[in-house]
Amino acid sequence: MGASQSDHHVSKAEKAEKADLVTRIKARVAAADPKKARELGGVFLFNIIKGNSVYSWTMDLNKVQVYEGEPPEDPDTTFTLNEHYFKQLVHGKEDARVIMQAGRCSVTGDIMRAMKLEPYIKLE
Repeated sequence: MGASQSDHHVSKAEKAEKADLVTRIKARVAAADPKKARELGGVFLFNIIKGNSVYSWTMDLNKVQVYEGEPPEDPDTTFTLNEHYFKQLVHGKEDARVIMQAGRCSVTGDIMRAMKLEPYIKLE
């Protein structure tokens, strides 16, 4: 019985944490050297799956901004992964290459550029 109560509590915490993670990534990108961000450039769409719903957010390094939803034009790279692996990735508990090679994350588009995103999405 106690497990179901804690599961319900975790659910609310996870919802808040997901929004918090993107907010923290947004702040990290805003604090980054804009010249370096633009040198890497690109528009990256993240589709985070939880149950039957998908939460999408975009990192646009051409404009050095992060926002909820999809970009107005096709992104250079799209990542699709479940919320658990997204958390593992941003908290540095699993390497991006491991997540992709294990098939836990679908990546379409410019994969070589995507591999250089770690400084912008990894939270410490």
